[in-house]
Amino acid sequence: MQHRHIYKEGNPRLIIIFAGWAMDAAPFAGLRRPGYDIMVVWDYRSPDIDWSCVSGYAEICVVAWSLGVYSAARAIRGISSRVTLRLAVNGTMSPVDRLEGIPDDVFDGTLAGLDERNLTKFYRRVSGSRAAFESFSAKMPRRSITELKAELALFRTEPILENEIDGRWDRAVIGRDDAIFPPANQCRAWAKHPYSLIDAPHLPDFQFLLDRYVVDKDMTGKRFAAGEATYDSEASVQSGLVERMRVVMERASLPAHMCRRGSRTIEIGSGTGKLSKVLDGYAGRFGFVEMWDMASGAPLSGPMRKFRTGDAELIMMREPSGSADFIVSASTVQWFNSPSRFLCECLRVLAPGGCLLVGTYVEGNLAEISSLTGRGLPLLSLADWLKIVPAGLDVALAEEYTEVMEFDSAIDIFRHLKATGVNSLGRGEAGLRGVIRSFPASLDGKYRISYKPAILLLYKK
Repeated sequence: MQHRHIYKEGNPRLIIIFAGWAMDAAPFAGLRRPGYDIMVVWDYRSPDIDWSCVSGYAEICVVAWSLGVYSAARAIRGISSRVTLRLAVNGTMSPVDRLEGIPDDVFDGTLAGLDERNLTKFYRRVSGSRAAFESFSAKMPRRSITELKAELALFRTEPILENEIDGRWDRAVIGRDDAIFPPANQCRAWAKHPYSLIDAPHLPDFQFLLDRYVVDKDMTGKRFAAGEATYDSEASVQSGLVERMRVVMERASLPAHMCRRGSRTIEIGSGTGKLSKVLDGYAGRFGFVEMWDMASGAPLSGPMRKFRTGDAELIMMREPSGSADFIVSASTVQWFNSPSRFLCECLRVLAPGGCLLVGTYVEGNLAEISSLTGRGLPLLSLADWLKIVPAGLDVALAEEYTEVMEFDSAIDIFRHLKATGVNSLGRGEAGLRGVIRSFPASLDGKYRISYKPAILLLYKK
């Protein structure tokens, strides 16, 4: 495999794009995501890659496209300890397959007839439209027909060796207009995984994908830090979620176990301390409570209390196995790049019989905002959350509900969101006035937004 950084500014996080067949780094020039360096991998004639080039990164996000999906699954085993997000785009784990990949006859016809003329036709089909192809042509890959034939032939002859691949994917993104991997085949292939359908050809808008699916963690931390002073007065929905979680804990008799001598509870995203205070009361003098947060300081202190500042998604990956009895989080994990990896790490960190309680937000949250802006977190549905629960965790409770907030004006909505640290428009709010003007009022003249919280209670077997 070949690789090249297309953006390198010394960031602590890296996005690796595994390109499709017949590509190199050229079509991806110009891609950016704040807080991340970006590297492209291509040329799968050899499965080997020297990963020393990524040794300095604390977090790696993988975006694999087309035949790069299967290739990435083989290659990233050497760096999997630092990989969070794994996004599969217009590709499957069965590269040549009548039902879940590229149909055999189409694949074989491409290989048999490959020449310069047919390669150009392939690029046209990949692009999806004349305008897109003209844009692609300005950054055309420079690959020889000889090497492309050798590369493509390997996908036809190489068996899928499940013991050599890492098949965990957080989400698949499927273009409705994909003319290479049939969308119906992709939907079948990813039926047991979360997946999203988008209006795109085989070659999607990669800047859109990075903006949509890779979390801007630097901005997230800054927004919540800026909103800390006003959070408690505005965060009624978040407070309500904590109260519901408190009821769940008491019904499950968790306080009686948290207060036992030596019991260790980890809180993910302590913020201003609403949930921390509940856990503090449950743990009492003998239970240990450790609070993690990226933006805030310690909400409480004491001889059996500890606070850690940092990215909780990464801290959890370094925690000793079997070291926690309870892991609790409210209104935080939706900001993680990989909820799937987080659940797997919680399974590892929990002691046998340990408990994980998560309060988060699911698909449809703030739908009124995202429908106008085209932005928002790529939230999982509750059904998708259940798909990613790893074997070894039993689901005791999984529920969702809707909370509607009412405002006198559209500007009041965005003041509310800003006061709670929620990033509704991304970096820069130049379009805020247009969004406010287009935000529809209800028949009674009020303006409303809908939150969709969810609670999951899981136990380690």
